[in-house]
Amino acid sequence: MRDVPLSTFDDAVLRSVLASAVEGKGWLDLTIVCSRTGRMLPDVRDAVHRLVRRRLLLLDDKAPHTPRWMKFILPEAPAPKVEPSPVV
Repeated sequence: MRDVPLSTFDDAVLRSVLASAVEGKGWLDLTIVCSRTGRMLPDVRDAVHRLVRRRLLLLDDKAPHTPRWMKFILPEAPAPKVEPSPVV
């Protein structure tokens, strides 16, 4: 099965979630995404669930989600490799 490209709206939701969820350690108030995309909260929640089904976003299943707040599992950046300084 071919990969279907994201709709413009789903792409905007994905970018907004990835840009904002880091600030709250995964927690995100979806009304922020509503403000950025100009869409209503149910539309944004539906888009998030579509992105989860496509495995582009991961929700924390243990977190107590509300209609407005969701917690995402964010990829961790690898720790920067630090080379030891040469002994002088």
